[in-house]
Amino acid sequence: MKKIISKVLVVAMLFSLLCFYQASPNKVAKIYADQKEEVAGQVKSGETEAQITTEEVTTEAPTEAPTTVPETTTAVVKITPAKVTNLKVSDVKNASLRVSWKKAKNATEYWVYRSKEGKKKMSKYSKYKTLKKASFIDSGLSQGTVYKYKVIAVRKADGYTTKSGGREVTAMTDIDPVKTFKAKAASKSIKLTYKKNSKATKYYIYRASEKNPTFKKIKTMKKSKSSYTDKKVKSGQVYTYKIVTYRKKYGKKSYSLPKFTSAMTALSAPSGLKSSESAHKITLKWKRVNNSEKYEVYKGNKFVKTTSKLKYTFKGLKKRHTYKFKVRAVRKYKGKTYKSAFAQITASTNLGLKGTWIEINIKTQTLKMYVNNKLYVKTPIVSGNVGDRHTSKGTHSVIEKTAHRQLKGSYHGQSWDVTVNYWLKFTSDSQGIHDSVWRSAYGGNIYKTNGSHGCVNTPLGAMRKIFKKAHVGTPVIVY
Repeated sequence: MKKIISKVLVVAMLFSLLCFYQASPNKVAKIYADQKEEVAGQVKSGETEAQITTEEVTTEAPTEAPTTVPETTTAVVKITPAKVTNLKVSDVKNASLRVSWKKAKNATEYWVYRSKEGKKKMSKYSKYKTLKKASFIDSGLSQGTVYKYKVIAVRKADGYTTKSGGREVTAMTDIDPVKTFKAKAASKSIKLTYKKNSKATKYYIYRASEKNPTFKKIKTMKKSKSSYTDKKVKSGQVYTYKIVTYRKKYGKKSYSLPKFTSAMTALSAPSGLKSSESAHKITLKWKRVNNSEKYEVYKGNKFVKTTSKLKYTFKGLKKRHTYKFKVRAVRKYKGKTYKSAFAQITASTNLGLKGTWIEINIKTQTLKMYVNNKLYVKTPIVSGNVGDRHTSKGTHSVIEKTAHRQLKGSYHGQSWDVTVNYWLKFTSDSQGIHDSVWRSAYGGNIYKTNGSHGCVNTPLGAMRKIFKKAHVGTPVIVY
């Protein structure tokens, strides 16, 4: 009986150890095995294992008791996102731009604030967008206007909202070019006009020409101006201009796309137009006009010929007849024809005489002297007044040749007493050809209101040459 009680006590001890080490089943199994060996050693001979009751130790492993974890409470930590970085503006146009940045750590979204340029200052920031992504295109903007953006990184988690500090960036939309840009050319200038942009600070004007195609800035215009006249141009040349609108505000700058216009300065009228005459033909000559290609020749108002030469001869004309001629320069450029103003001249065929003679044309107020059948002198003159003091027309001849001649007389209460350097008398009533140093102008219609008393007043230089070749008997034809 005592043995049985001992065995029961052993089993109870094993059960207690099992409960104590329930978190370590391997250790319990080891202890259980050790106790089994000890019990087995205590069995005396004659006793069998069958005599041990079910309350004794069994070789089956004990059932593992369920494990329980005690409940604990963890505090929530608020996380503040980092500031955005690399905030910038790109793809700027006149009505849109792109704002972008690098995503911030721990951010779940971004708040964008915007400020816009006002009449006097920037407006206050106002919340503009809430975004998940790190960029957006802002459209529908005003041209040449300053905008400021502030971006804040935001984290919304665990029922809390945390925000980073803001980053700011400023930009100006592209300013528009002027709406109109025109060029109007004269012979020695080109006037440029344009419609102003209300946002402009100034305008830059550039010029290129057909001979120098590289644009060069020639003028900076104030914002209040809307026109400019370029006077450093040459006649008959094509010039191309571009204008760029510029604005600066709050430290930001904007240059518009250029606007272009072009024009060709007017061709100059041919200069140095002169004539040489014979009995039945008149030859015109003139100087080359810069950039001209050809010349149009007219007799009166009738077109006669287009020529690339610098002279033209009219043939088959009437003897001792006066004609009017005009010449203008012509150039074609890009399919358009440009023409200069006319140069005009009046000329007369002569008598067709041979040798040496003098012709005086009252209508053209011109004196010509021919020597050996060639024109020797051609000069404007002032003949007698219209009326009874006119110079007598007809065929005359030199009847007196005198140097330093005193001319003295009176007519209708007017008297004169002058000494001339050269005197060629050709009528019996003392009409003659002489110099007149008291006059400053000759030709035209002077003779009609301020003519002589019948003599032919001639410039001193021309009179000196005429006097040298003339002689008594030289024919003088007035018509």
